[in-house]
Amino acid sequence: MSTRELSADRLRRHRAAAAPVWPPALPALDVDERELLADWLRGSADSRPWPGLLDAAGPTRIELADRLADKGLVAGLLTLKEKFERGRWLRAGIAWVELEALQTALGLPTRSQRDAQRQALTEQLDALMADPLVGEAAQDLAESRMALKPAQARAALLDALLTWVAAGQQGLRRDFALHLGHTKAVADGEWAWLERHFDLPALGIGPFAPTLTLAGAASLVWPGDRRVDLAALPFVTLPSESLERLLAVQSAPARWWLIENRASFEKQAARLAPGTLLVWIAGRPTRAWTAGLGRLLTLAPAPAAISADADPAGIEIALAAAQPWVDRDLPWQPEAMEAARLAHPRAQVLGAYDRATLDRLGNAELPPMLAALRDAIRVRGLKAEQEGWL
Repeated sequence: MSTRELSADRLRRHRAAAAPVWPPALPALDVDERELLADWLRGSADSRPWPGLLDAAGPTRIELADRLADKGLVAGLLTLKEKFERGRWLRAGIAWVELEALQTALGLPTRSQRDAQRQALTEQLDALMADPLVGEAAQDLAESRMALKPAQARAALLDALLTWVAAGQQGLRRDFALHLGHTKAVADGEWAWLERHFDLPALGIGPFAPTLTLAGAASLVWPGDRRVDLAALPFVTLPSESLERLLAVQSAPARWWLIENRASFEKQAARLAPGTLLVWIAGRPTRAWTAGLGRLLTLAPAPAAISADADPAGIEIALAAAQPWVDRDLPWQPEAMEAARLAHPRAQVLGAYDRATLDRLGNAELPPMLAALRDAIRVRGLKAEQEGWL
């Protein structure tokens, strides 16, 4: 007899191979049997109900499913659970013998491998969250419920973005994809995800040049008396490189105002007071953005107000955006970043990236408003986005 009973009563029995060949050897399987076995083995369940296996097989492979179950039972790949109904024994389900070894033999991922990959991803994201450029996106990814493979792909994008920026590279999206390995390395959905977290042109990626977005009443003048009148439009986006050749800023502002949130920038641009030049902070300030703003500031020096989210990253962004003023010994101060902003109804609990950024800020000497905000964030464990009040 090719099988033996592990347990049995009048209504149920559980059978196994009498002389199994597995492990260590797989039995001889036809191509279609091997394909169905691989379909059945996807996942981490040590046992499967028979109706579920038939669903996986589909209506065209019912006979194949019966044949494979019999062959797998005799070979020792599985044990078979049966129930007695209407005078005969019917299949109720199977239990795999050494599931992970069987998956490995068929080249399928195992639960242990997935657990190890998930742990490696967690460690990778922890490291990325410590970086000021990609940390916020890494936190978003860590807090998502995304499946392992797409999460790994997005983490790889963040790693690639770091090396791209560190090397000072500039180019089209195709060039960044090549930086990852090949031109189709980044799918449309991944580009959309990157765009939600980064100003890609400002980081030197995209079909367009790095840009600076302004609003106000000044006129920008280039050689040959070529000019752009900012007052003619609600706001204007200019290639950062073009500002290197700028000759003058006419009707220079009495103050600059830099705003991080795009919705807040556009709202304030529509109600801008005379004498103010408004600048959108396109994410973490990049070299190209800072250089373009620095050229404007050299031609039109004036104090600055800087507004960013009431969170640890917002404090760092405000400090980075202020650097052109610091470099020129010009005054600047934060605006609408008071600690009281944390009382906003949509304030959120800090994530791992926020806490890492807060640790970076430590006890650094900051402008009074930012120091008070940092300390309040630390005490209350909350953050808030400036779109709620600006």
